[in-house]
Amino acid sequence: MSAFNWFETERKAFNLRTKDLTTGSGNITYTARTGRVVDNFVIDRVIKVTPTDGYNMTITLPDGVYYGQECLVIFEKEASGSTDETVDVTASTGDSATQLTAAGGYSLLIWLGSTLGWAELAVEAT
Repeated sequence: MSAFNWFETERKAFNLRTKDLTTGSGNITYTARTGRVVDNFVIDRVIKVTPTDGYNMTITLPDGVYYGQECLVIFEKEASGSTDETVDVTASTGDSATQLTAAGGYSLLIWLGSTLGWAELAVEAT
């Protein structure tokens, strides 16, 4: 494989693992893709959220598929002139819930297996 093909393949793989979410005309609920069969083996490695004015986002994080799997949720920016949006991150197993309340907030989680579930490595709820 040539160097160009390698870097192009890497870029495409990264793009597949970054999910951009924007609330529309209402609160949104999103179930992250963790590589399960129902996800067609696709993993949302990074989830960037941009809520629109007054609408909130709830992200559900199902069980991971391998030890050490990570997921980063970023509250990227708030709607123009608004400060009342929230992003709620709820794991199906492990650390149960985090609420990000302002732009710049993030939650970094790691999968520790079915007994421990998702553990929050770092959080800035702001």
